[in-house]
Amino acid sequence: MNLDSQEEITQLDKSNVLGSVQNFSNQVIHAFEEASRVTVPEDYKNISNVVMCGMGGSGLAGRVIESLYPNLFLPLVRINDYNLPGFVNEKSLVICSSYSGNTEETLENANQAIAKNAKWMAIAAGGKLLDLAREHNVPYYQILPTHNPSNQPRMAIGYSVVGQLVLASKTGILHIDRSDIDQIVEAMKMIDENEAKQIAQKLFDRVILFISSEHLVGATHVSNNQLNENAKNMSFDFQIPELNHHLMEGLRNPSDNKEDLAVLLINSSLYGERIKKRFAITKEVFEKNGIPTQEFNLKSTSKLAQVFEFIQFGAYLAFYVSVLNGLDSAPIPWVDYFKEQLAK
Repeated sequence: MNLDSQEEITQLDKSNVLGSVQNFSNQVIHAFEEASRVTVPEDYKNISNVVMCGMGGSGLAGRVIESLYPNLFLPLVRINDYNLPGFVNEKSLVICSSYSGNTEETLENANQAIAKNAKWMAIAAGGKLLDLAREHNVPYYQILPTHNPSNQPRMAIGYSVVGQLVLASKTGILHIDRSDIDQIVEAMKMIDENEAKQIAQKLFDRVILFISSEHLVGATHVSNNQLNENAKNMSFDFQIPELNHHLMEGLRNPSDNKEDLAVLLINSSLYGERIKKRFAITKEVFEKNGIPTQEFNLKSTSKLAQVFEFIQFGAYLAFYVSVLNGLDSAPIPWVDYFKEQLAK
């Protein structure tokens, strides 16, 4: 496939996933404007912990927020499963996110929040989750997916992350305003699509290992998710310093790791000095094991902007790997098959 041929890409990209990628910054603006209109009761500020629930693409925001705000004044727990933690009670805030509004795990989370008398909110484009929120008169942000032409939940990341950031800010646990949104949009628009194409070609036909740290861990998982779902390509994300305690010894075997693996190191000038040193040595270890490495250097000057800068880059990367694989990004046949079998 010719990554510069708009005609070839259009023929392959039947659901316009590229259109969603190109509209991520518009999603950010739209989500901020719409979610800012949501009214949150004053007693939602009287909480002792936060639980963010969501599956697949709808669970990505929780991962981003978890790594971006490690020093919140109260505990934040991310749930990608059926059950809420046992500590959830009337002092807890549970945020339930499901693009369709019909994800069974997230609906179960909401029902458990109700049973535990917890404060809770919903984020969805429609479905049963919003019906439940209306029934119980709790705050909800309804996604109007104007800037997600593919209508894929994982491609609504701008809506999901910013929606949750705004709702969380209304409870006082973090702060985000219009100046932050302007900075995010500027960072996303800095991305050079040609760089994403070039790195995609170097990573093509290999299992991709994403390596990041600190504030970028959640954003890296977003890219990993999209490599799996959009490019139908095996990929994994690992974090420094944790990987330095085990992963490096696993590079020796199997012997064809040199042919099968490729590494993308996500570098930030905002990492701590010890993390920067670990990145340099980790790259050296990969190279001594004969595994090719690529680097992506973030340019933004704030952690928040860097998170969205990499989300934008990763979305382009996943799309162009899918093109190189000769695949339409949108269909997810094995996920659909699994859901059909589960429903029987």
